Amino acid sequence: MHRFYIPTLGTENHVWIEGEEARHLSRVLRVAICEEVGVFDGSGIECTGLVERLERGRAKITIVRRERVDRDPALAVTLALAVSKPKAMEAAIEKCTELGLLELVPVETARSVPKLARKEAARVERWERIAIGAAKQCGRTTVTRIAAPRPLSTFLAKPDRTGLKLVCSLDPEAPVLRDVLVAHPRPESVVYLVGPEGGLELRELAEAEEAGFVPVTLGRSTLRVETAAAAALAAILYQYETPNR
Repeated sequence: MHRFYIPTLGTENHVWIEGEEARHLSRVLRVAICEEVGVFDGSGIECTGLVERLERGRAKITIVRRERVDRDPALAVTLALAVSKPKAMEAAIEKCTELGLLELVPVETARSVPKLARKEAARVERWERIAIGAAKQCGRTTVTRIAAPRPLSTFLAKPDRTGLKLVCSLDPEAPVLRDVLVAHPRPESVVYLVGPEGGLELRELAEAEEAGFVPVTLGRSTLRVETAAAAALAAILYQYETPNR
């Protein structure tokens, strides 16, 4: 069953799919009248409906079942990801959304490429679309939040970062991620920071440590940004999630 994202479902027994989602439904997927589809609003509400009408640029869906579904991890995990090349950022957002990331905060570091000064809004909009697409594909009923980009120093200065805080380090002497997770058995939440290609500068690592972030290594290999982001998240959720909850 194909799934579509509608920001506001409302409470009526029908909804309209419009814009890009409608074009995808009719022109790409070629969904037919009376075909069953799923719709969700990103807040945990999921509906099953039948295509009642197809019009130019929109489709009317009759709702036959509406329910609240929770397929997210119990643990709230936030990723602060250094702004990297477009393909790396997009792959990280896609895979981390599929895994159940709560929020992604793009941070600008000394080695960030590209800079976002002129195209910030357009990039954030694209990242949000990628997160929505990943949520549709993997069955999530919520969507990873994409925060506004900010300098790393601004992110580290935010006072309400509680729970376990981690920063991925290229230092082979840094503690292994697994050991740090075992040493913190029940965190309220987890925030982890992944640097750009080439890693964070020593000054930035020091600032992160001063802000309470624990340096960790993901192993002996030097990972791509998108690989490190997804691998760390998978390890965190594997350690803390209760099976069959």
